[in-house]
Order: sequence, then structure tokens, then C-alpha cells
Amino acid sequence: MTVPPSSPATPRTPLVILSTFVLVALTLGWLIALPLVLMSPEERSTAQLGVYYNLFMVTPALAAVVAYVLERRQPAAVLYGHHSGAAQPEQAAQAEHSAQPEHSAQPEQAEHSVQAGQVLKPQSLTDALGITPLRPVRRLLGWSVLGLLLFFAFSFIALPLGGALGVYPFDPSMPLFVQDLSSRLGRDATEFIATGLLLEVGIIFSASVLGVFLHAGIEMGWRGYLFPRLQLRWGPRAAVVVTGVVSGLWYAPLLAAGFFYDQTPVFQALALMLGYALIIGGVLAWLRMQSGSIWPAAFAQSMISAAAILHFWFAEAGEMVDLRQATLQGFTGWILPGALLVGLLIFARRAYPQSASR
Repeated sequence: MTVPPSSPATPRTPLVILSTFVLVALTLGWLIALPLVLMSPEERSTAQLGVYYNLFMVTPALAAVVAYVLERRQPAAVLYGHHSGAAQPEQAAQAEHSAQPEHSAQPEQAEHSVQAGQVLKPQSLTDALGITPLRPVRRLLGWSVLGLLLFFAFSFIALPLGGALGVYPFDPSMPLFVQDLSSRLGRDATEFIATGLLLEVGIIFSASVLGVFLHAGIEMGWRGYLFPRLQLRWGPRAAVVVTGVVSGLWYAPLLAAGFFYDQTPVFQALALMLGYALIIGGVLAWLRMQSGSIWPAAFAQSMISAAAILHFWFAEAGEMVDLRQATLQGFTGWILPGALLVGLLIFARRAYPQSASR
């Protein structure tokens, strides 16, 4: 009787390869952003910032591909010897050899027995980056919709919460939104606020769906490749912290160029980004591990960008918004996702399963 293969297993990647991934991701990101850092403010105002930003966003995925190539050159017993009932190195080597055609010795094609009735299937590149599995479709869609709704809620609720705490000029009459809508309609739009806002929310969700592939580049690296491997070694709590810190440092050159926190001194901006990356990244990791792929987290990332316009619509006219304190970027915006993350980490083993049930 033929034994069906198990789902692709997360390998115990050597630390030198995980370190290589981090080094490549940081180096590529910093090299791409370096021209922006060296530009004067006048030059930066006329530069094609979107090109630099989009290239920057795919560097974690490129680093994950490099790490995957190095990873697949490791013996199967090194990568999968942590599984219960795994073969000894000599047995694993024999099983690996028997699972391949005689003319091929590529470790990525290897399958070796782990337990009675189970065959271990090494990860493909798409598995390693979290692009697959895409089935069951219902689970993927369910978690993706949850990611969109959850981060829209986080982005919106951060505004009245910031207003209540005195760090955001929250105005429920939405004067800037009404002004913009009136200019588009060519008449007073006060009576059309509800309809206009509903339309705006539809645009935000549409932009989130359309922008998912750009944000997938981030997720393929940090939560597709790195997070499950760190979790396997050190557990989910340490994986949340390490992934958050490293991905926060990755943003450093953009912060130096004035992205995200505008004129904030770079070290203060970096401290804020580390907090943001740890808290938001921990929730994104939950979406990734529960769903089995990076797509729900990528949709959530895309929603964060698309919903950023909300803080313009709900701000009091003529008031400046301090992104260091308010919105999802500021520390008051981390209260709700932070509370969720604390709950997730209390029940970490259930919240961050090594593989979602098929």
C-alpha cells in the first residue's frame, strides 16, 4: 500500500543560514534605500520614491530565496532529524538516496520515512516562503477576510482612542472628508457623508486587495520563511520578539530618509518602529501560522497601508497629527493589537501552531 506524504515539514535550518537570511535582507534593503538617505530634502521631494519603496519591499523575499537555496544543500538528517521517529543520519541518507532517481542527488527532491505510516516531504520554495498551501480554500479565504477586517478595525479604532487620550485631534464630523467630498461633487456634501464614507470604505478594501502582492514580498521573508524556523528552534514567544526586532531594524534606512515618522530623529523613529514591528508583527505571525500561508498576513499589511487615509478624514481641520503618538503607527494605536498579542502569547502553543490543520 502506498503511504501518502505528509504536509511539507518546517526544517531545522542551521543558525548560520538564518543569519545569512537576516544579513542579506538588511543589506539589500539598506543598499536600495541608501540613495534616499544621501539625497537632500529638495532632491527627495522630486525623486521617484515609489520605485525605491517598492524595490525595498521585496528584499525579504529575495533574501528568503537565497537562504532556501543554501538550506536545500544541507543533508536531510540535519534539516529533519528533529522529527519524532526520524531516521538516523545513515538511514536518512539511504532513504534520501532511494527517493531520488539515480541521476539526481538534489536534496529538495528527497522524501524519507519519519514514522510508520508517514512520509516526510521537504518544503518546496513556495512552501518555504509561505506562498503555499492555498488549500483548503475556505480556510485561506476565512483567515484573509479576518486579516482585512481586523486591521481595518485596528486602524479605525486607534483614532477615537487617540482622541480620548488627547493625542489625536479626533473630529467625528469629518470636516476634511466633507470638504474633499464637496469639491468632488461640486456642492455641499454634508447630507452625503454616510454614502461617501461607505464608498470610501469600499475603496480602502479594494485597494487592500489590489495591493496584496506588494506586501506579500515582506511577508514571504519575515513570516513566511523566518518566523516558523525561529519558532521551531526557540518557541513562538522568542520568535515573535526576534522577528519583530530584526524586521524593525530593516526599516532603519527608510526612517533615516524621513519615511513613516517624518522629521523624528532617527533613533527615536527606530525605537517606535521596533515597537510597531514587534506588536503588529506578532499579530501578523498569528495569521500566518493559523492559516498555513502568508496571504492573510499580506492582506492585513495591505490594509494597514490602505486604511492610513482614515486619519486624514477624522482629523480636526487645521490640526497636525503626531504619528509618533496617534494612529496605528503611534504607541496609542498599539493598545488593542498589543492586548490581542498578549492574549496570543499566553496561549502561544495554540495560537502559533507549527502547521495549520489540513
